[in-house]
Amino acid sequence: MIVFESERLIDWGDCDAAGIVFFPNFFAWVDGHFHQFTDSLGFDHRTLMRDYGLLGTPLKDTRCTFHAPASYGDRLTIASRVTKIGQSSLSSAYRFTRGDTLIAEAMETRVMAQQTETGIAKATIPDKIRALLEDRLSPD
Repeated sequence: MIVFESERLIDWGDCDAAGIVFFPNFFAWVDGHFHQFTDSLGFDHRTLMRDYGLLGTPLKDTRCTFHAPASYGDRLTIASRVTKIGQSSLSSAYRFTRGDTLIAEAMETRVMAQQTETGIAKATIPDKIRALLEDRLSPD
């Protein structure tokens, strides 16, 4: 299984009044982790715009299942893997852990997007980007 990992130290401001991570933060962390991942492969949204004329990778689907609370001062490991590559889409799975404790699992599907005369539309994943992603593919 090919996995990309990063860490996240939970700040006081990440938590709600009960002292646990406010759930929307997990979605922001998935997004940030995705951008760290693509940067590690050698491309980012500026590259997609400049070299391929794409707008970026908007979300088509996302969800998160919470297993245990996390709180201020916790250090979470975020591990992701590419699970599917379509013609224009990319799906990834994410696991948030604190040591051996599973905190949350998330998934998302992103679509390569381009500007057209009639608005924003999906775009084919460029061959060079597809090759980089396929090297990291780890299906369910």
